[in-house]
Amino acid sequence: MVSNTSGEVQGRAVAGRYRLGETLGRGGMGRVWRAYDEMLDRHVAVKEIRIDGLGAEEVSVQRERSLREARATARIDHPNVVRVYDVIEEGERLWIVMQLVEARSLQRAIDQDGPFEHRAAARIGLALLRALRAVHARGVLHRDIKPSNVLIDAHGKVVLTDFGIAAIQDTAALTMTGALIGSPDYMAPERISGGIPEAPSDLWSLGATLYAAVEGRSPFSRTGTLATLHAVLYEEPELPVSTGPLLPVLAGLLRKDPQQRLTLDEVDEQLRPLTEPPARPHPVPAPAPPPTRPVPVPPPGPRLPAPPRDPEEPVDRRSRPRHRRRKVLLSAMSVVAAVAVAATTVLVLRGAADGTEAGGGASSPPSASPEASPEGARDEEGFRWSPPADWTRTPAGPAAEVHYLSPDGTIDLSAVAEPRSGDALLDQWTSHEADLRSGVAGYRKIRLETTRFQERDAVIWEYTFTDKGVPYRGRQLGFYAGETSYQINIWYPSASETSGLRVHDRIKKSFEPRSPG
Repeated sequence: MVSNTSGEVQGRAVAGRYRLGETLGRGGMGRVWRAYDEMLDRHVAVKEIRIDGLGAEEVSVQRERSLREARATARIDHPNVVRVYDVIEEGERLWIVMQLVEARSLQRAIDQDGPFEHRAAARIGLALLRALRAVHARGVLHRDIKPSNVLIDAHGKVVLTDFGIAAIQDTAALTMTGALIGSPDYMAPERISGGIPEAPSDLWSLGATLYAAVEGRSPFSRTGTLATLHAVLYEEPELPVSTGPLLPVLAGLLRKDPQQRLTLDEVDEQLRPLTEPPARPHPVPAPAPPPTRPVPVPPPGPRLPAPPRDPEEPVDRRSRPRHRRRKVLLSAMSVVAAVAVAATTVLVLRGAADGTEAGGGASSPPSASPEASPEGARDEEGFRWSPPADWTRTPAGPAAEVHYLSPDGTIDLSAVAEPRSGDALLDQWTSHEADLRSGVAGYRKIRLETTRFQERDAVIWEYTFTDKGVPYRGRQLGFYAGETSYQINIWYPSASETSGLRVHDRIKKSFEPRSPG
């Protein structure tokens, strides 16, 4: 028999191929390990389910439940549902081999960072709805939706995992005598009372999970299991005003009668508008020409995307003046000095992208890019990096700022190296962020916080904004190295988030601060 202590199984190769590493988590049905598939050369997650110490009948039930979990989940191919690769019975254990998702659980995110704001919670809810559509379409119930079974990776992708008590419909339910399978805080009342669970049971659990996302706990959490069960069965959930726009959705999902609960389509219809940033009026143009870049220097503000290309115009428009575009861009920037500076950068940048100066006349040819090394790295003033080879280096306002535009002109990558001024970078950026709240259309902060980059203290700022209804995202990373302040920034359409983040991650890995000179 294999011991339950981690040290005695870590390093073991299950089925001769899945080498166990560290423990990722524990639950009532076993442990989950990080493992390496030596046959297919990939990392996986392996769920260990203990069957030792049970009677013959209980072992049979546990084994059958686990096999059904694997079969049920393996039938589902969906980006918001964890994949199952293999199931093995060995050493008085069942081992379920699954896709390894490098992510925190929603529960851990709540514990570490606090509750989510309602738009982020709504986005999580929509992802879980997509997962449930795929799950229910295969005749499967999850039965244990809760924050610890929802994974969220660094890019915000949501994955529903742990089908440990899933059951295929139209087959006999399997439970050990007297056992309560699931988490009472998130369990639908009809399950507790012994009724037959159906799709609305998962929707109840979804409602309790979304409540926890914005409030930090289940609406039915009490001191003790019996008190919690009583609350689920007989008490109405308290829905404070802090749940905001989610309140009607939560109320509709947490109805005691499963026939009265919101359906998947109804939840989708109510959640989708909540994920959109609020509409904001465009500010009036600055009354005076923007000043030179101030010290201390704030990070460049968000830029506006180029207007859609007129299909009647020729493709090559670089020699044509763009007075009208200049007027539109100017009207969209804030009156505050910091954002006016950003407007200057935007106008020069966008003018260079389509062949005009900020003054509206025809531009001179763009300045030549620094000579690239055979590996694609480029030496700039104060740093070295490797922008994508097919992107265009574009002159911008401040000399210290370097911009590259994607081939389609929608993604803007920039880096800055300047003399350090001030000590608290987060304070400087927080002050600038306050200006953008009312100075940029549709601006919404996603996060502005300290982080680590290349073993240095750094600040990460991520936000959304809109131009003519088109959502954009900005991500800016700033840090000090010696007496120099650095920034690595990117702005991209929200629809291009995958490619935008991929480029930003690549650039960060290639970035080498160097003393200007």
